Amino acid sequence: MLGQHNLGYKNNTDIVRNLYVVHALNQMPRLLSRMDREVPSKTYGAFDRTYWSWKFTDFSGSRFQEAIYALTWFYTTPFSGNIYNGNERVHEWIIAGFKYWQSLQHADGSFDEAYPYERSLAATAFTGFYLGEAFFRLSDSLSAEERSSFRNTFLKAGDWLCKNDEHHGVLSNHLAAAAAALEVIARITGEKRFSERAKYFIDRILSRQSSEGWYEEYGGVDFGYQTHGTFYLARYWQLRQDAHLLESLKKSVKFISHFIHPNGTLGGEYGSRNTSFYFPAGFEILSQHCPEAAAIAAFMRNSVAGQNAAGLAMMDAYNFCPLLNNYLFAHDAASELKASPLPFHVPGHHAFPKAGLVVHVTDDYQAIFSPSKGGILKIYDIKSKRLAFSDCGYWSRVNNLVVSSQSFSLENLVEYGADEISVKANFVRMNQKIMSPFLFLGFRGFMITIGRQKNLALFIKNLLVKTLVKKRRTIDIMLERKVTFFPSSVTIEDRLSHENNIKKPVFHLGSKFSTIHMGSARYYQPDELEPPLLTSLEGNSRKFTWKAS
Repeated sequence: MLGQHNLGYKNNTDIVRNLYVVHALNQMPRLLSRMDREVPSKTYGAFDRTYWSWKFTDFSGSRFQEAIYALTWFYTTPFSGNIYNGNERVHEWIIAGFKYWQSLQHADGSFDEAYPYERSLAATAFTGFYLGEAFFRLSDSLSAEERSSFRNTFLKAGDWLCKNDEHHGVLSNHLAAAAAALEVIARITGEKRFSERAKYFIDRILSRQSSEGWYEEYGGVDFGYQTHGTFYLARYWQLRQDAHLLESLKKSVKFISHFIHPNGTLGGEYGSRNTSFYFPAGFEILSQHCPEAAAIAAFMRNSVAGQNAAGLAMMDAYNFCPLLNNYLFAHDAASELKASPLPFHVPGHHAFPKAGLVVHVTDDYQAIFSPSKGGILKIYDIKSKRLAFSDCGYWSRVNNLVVSSQSFSLENLVEYGADEISVKANFVRMNQKIMSPFLFLGFRGFMITIGRQKNLALFIKNLLVKTLVKKRRTIDIMLERKVTFFPSSVTIEDRLSHENNIKKPVFHLGSKFSTIHMGSARYYQPDELEPPLLTSLEGNSRKFTWKAS
């Protein structure tokens, strides 16, 4: 399917850009099918198809309106085979999408993402940014009345972002989107105070940046979200040319480069939020200013072409629009790059104790060991460029509970050596909470009544995050794991201990599974078909040696 569009590109730079736009163009029918395109409909312009078409939910999520950017990009970008460019009907749909977005705004200027009256910083920031960028592209074709009306909506959103922050955790990608949105809104409205507030969010991100380079996501580093947040920071840098931010981005990108895998994937279960999607635009934007960004952008283009990392082909409704839009920003920023080495090309040992991660590279393999996630180990074969071994930890059923050694904690006892790393980690209860009809009824009833109040809305957000993301309940099972690296092999030695009140549990090894709530994790990747399934363990110890083929 990807080869069917002839976009008329001739030089090398255009061929590179074609990589991104072809994927995006193939998704346009899917995008438009998500939209209510019927003029008489009361939801004309809505992109939340579950709400307006299936009617399976009781409110329209505002973040689906981010689709307006992609629709505007194709409407305003001429190239051979682009049937959407300059099309009058498409223009009408874009205006309808803007107006529906306006209808979702609360009186205080905020928007909802996950539930009614949420007043979400993420939803206000992300939609403000993408629709703001669309506004610039579309401005010349808007009537004076439309420009004024949309400007007022941006003004209210900017005012809300000036008065509110995110308190349930440090999610750098959300804060970066808020900064980028405010800078865009400042340019739409001419209000300098929005630029000043944007700087507040940038400073907050940078103040929490690790000396190892990574930006914080719920207390640790997460690689899919590192690529997502990098884009908003890079776009903000494009607009502001902030030299201090550029230096920060260079440090971050250098750190990320260690976790690009030979098969074109990155991240996964060893990150704090388990994500493995790849947002390319930030690296394309920075490629002329940062050698590591250029190396990542050049190497990962093949991954985008084959969708090796969790890419656009794998995205559900909630991440579809952000990644689609990102491909279009990547198209605009892409240039011809020479391939250059990434850390997995050069043998070495790299320990990042603040992140709780170790990368060991030889001529035969790249191994990533995560003491901070209970000893997760992934090994990539350098020569065959494939995932050769994946151990995401133990799980077991104990006293009617599902428990696992896979849990994020920077408090685990770790001993770092050049060729040998050991960790002691507690088992925890796996979070398998799902919504029930009665729980849903109570939650909705609360939110549409007294939960509308700002302070109660913040309380509920904090409670949800604590329950679904942060809650960590340890049990009396301990894993002691030692990993030893050799030139062509890796040895794993495990010892499991537990209290006498736990009756001889059977421990299962999982090559890919997750123990936390994270909607943006668990997307399918082709490398899931490759590593062998691991075995169960009924005793207390195990020694295993992986050898390069």
